[in-house]
Amino acid sequence: MNQESNSPTNQVNHDTADYAEKQTGIIAYFANNSVAANLMMFFIIIMGIVSYFTIQRQMFPNVEINYIEISASYPGASPQEIEESIMIKIEESLKDITEIKKIWARSFRNSGRVTLEINPDKELSDVLDKVKLRVDSIATFPTAMEPVTISQIEFNQQVIEMSLVGDYPLTELKPVAKQIEDELLQLNNISLVNLQAPPEEIGIEIRPEELRKYNLTLSDLTQAIRRHSANYSAGQLKTDSGVITVRIENQYYDGEEFRNIPVKVGANGAKVYLSDVAVIKDGFVEGERYFKYSGKNAIFMAVNATKDQNTIPVAKSVKDYIEARNKTLPSGMELKVLVDMTYYLNGRLDMMLSNLLQGSILVALMLTIFLRFKLAAWVMVGLPVCFLGAVMMMPVFGVTINILSLFAFIMVLGIVVDDAIVIGESAYTEIEQKGGGVENVVRGAKRVATPATFGVLTTIAVFAPFVMTSGPEGAFFFNIAVVVILCLAFSLIESKLILPAHIAHTNFSPINPDSWRAKFNKKFFHFVNVKYKNFLVKCTEWRWAVLMGFIALLMISFGLIQANYVRMVPTPKVPHDFPDIQIEMNETVSDLATIDALKTIERIVLEIEEKTKAENDGQGMIKDILAFNQGRTEARLVIPLVDEELRPFDTFELARQWREAMPVIPGMKSFTVRDDVNGGGNEGEFGYLLYGSEISTLNTAG
Repeated sequence: MNQESNSPTNQVNHDTADYAEKQTGIIAYFANNSVAANLMMFFIIIMGIVSYFTIQRQMFPNVEINYIEISASYPGASPQEIEESIMIKIEESLKDITEIKKIWARSFRNSGRVTLEINPDKELSDVLDKVKLRVDSIATFPTAMEPVTISQIEFNQQVIEMSLVGDYPLTELKPVAKQIEDELLQLNNISLVNLQAPPEEIGIEIRPEELRKYNLTLSDLTQAIRRHSANYSAGQLKTDSGVITVRIENQYYDGEEFRNIPVKVGANGAKVYLSDVAVIKDGFVEGERYFKYSGKNAIFMAVNATKDQNTIPVAKSVKDYIEARNKTLPSGMELKVLVDMTYYLNGRLDMMLSNLLQGSILVALMLTIFLRFKLAAWVMVGLPVCFLGAVMMMPVFGVTINILSLFAFIMVLGIVVDDAIVIGESAYTEIEQKGGGVENVVRGAKRVATPATFGVLTTIAVFAPFVMTSGPEGAFFFNIAVVVILCLAFSLIESKLILPAHIAHTNFSPINPDSWRAKFNKKFFHFVNVKYKNFLVKCTEWRWAVLMGFIALLMISFGLIQANYVRMVPTPKVPHDFPDIQIEMNETVSDLATIDALKTIERIVLEIEEKTKAENDGQGMIKDILAFNQGRTEARLVIPLVDEELRPFDTFELARQWREAMPVIPGMKSFTVRDDVNGGGNEGEFGYLLYGSEISTLNTAG
């Protein structure tokens, strides 16, 4: 770097021997044709802005999940029966499929689930077809079981969790909730709605006096119901084109259908129906109906987005629907939003964009200090060109605006201007020494174009391998790598083709000798050309000592990591604004025991909330509580918190207090607090699996 002179920098030095040399090449073409350079710049900026407003936005990037799930339902069967009559048969039929990497099978009361992990290099749809063919060919399943469902596990984005709340019995809330589910699915951009309501059952209450009247027994009724309401596997038909599995679907699901089941036919053809000897009721499964929102009955609903959808429009549609629907609901009934993931997404987007703006301002200030203001301004123009160029191309590579891609923009913020600074300073030095003009600017740019280009290419080479990573975690590295590479690629375009054209047509006025710029330049260049140069000379003379010093620093860094002074975590912990508690009970407990455990945890959460309010002048942490059971052995509490600025402490401290206050609850198998946005709870840093052929032995070892 040379000290700036006080002479007019646009003055042409006609005595320079090589001034008349005509510059050629692509840099010279764009420098001589500023219209082409500006058209390119505005094209990138405009297309980038258009892409920014249309590109998909989501919390995290899409993850390719190579899993297939097989679900089976066998009402009334124990976990052991499920394993022996269904799970083992499915595992045996699939064990020789080479595309399957791992098989997990879990048996519960009334149902079972098999999860298949597929090798990532295999086509999932082909494996899915093969699995369906194998499972459908099993002819020895129990006749009373429901049809097996086989599906690919899809990556869906959580958008909004909400609840229908009211001072009404669940029997009146559920039909309204079902109607709301149907209405949501009719909206243009909503395709995934999960309604979690108490399971329904058809109750048949026998009247003994009517049985005696018609000379019937309970066995007669049972046989009649099984004969008229059941699904049967009727074997297979072998044809020239293949094997066809035959199944009779005759399961009744409505009380009216059961009422019309004939249980006895007289000699004259007169029929006795089930409704003549029993009372049939449509209702909820006894005991499995604990759904409470801040003490009121509630039905839980979740709206998700597919991996191709933009979460923000989906959330807006849901919130607009909730606002309109609440006006038409019966008095005392209301739809309430529990969890809004776009709250996180918008917050993180605002934070990232704010950080990006602040970083850009800092970069501009630093450039202004060390470069002429006009030169620094043209260098800064490269930032929006690089970033908007990357945004323009992101959809081509399947990259969305998410937390990781925004982080990549911040990470590359100070890198993308490096080659522009080198090119700009070299061109300005040429102007300073030989006068203004396009030829001198091009000459200065060409002087450092090759090393500047290879400097950027080496950085691209560092990130290139991450583009080819596979597996679920590969999506995270892919998003970061693609954004960085695109930004750097557009920085090459901007610094080599657009920046020289701007510098060549800029008038750099002389520096006033009495200005702060002249005084600063004098001191700064004295430091660079004298003190810093002398320091570099000493470092060169003592090169081995300098090398060993840096090696020592590297070893100290590794030592700090090994000694755990610098912690390593897979993903940073981000406090959740909607923490939840999930419990799982042993298979032997009753549904009432699960509800009692849920009530105990809810009571403890409320006690800690009252204690927090007492210690913080009435300011608590919790906004609402939704507590509900998810079957006989599982339950969940969703706990939205007050706004972050109002909380006396963070979510992690609140979760710690919950864990410490939790008593030993008989029959509880697991207790998980999810207090981290990235999915972490209290699962720990290490886990293990026990393998064996005897369940009793594994239970003892566990």
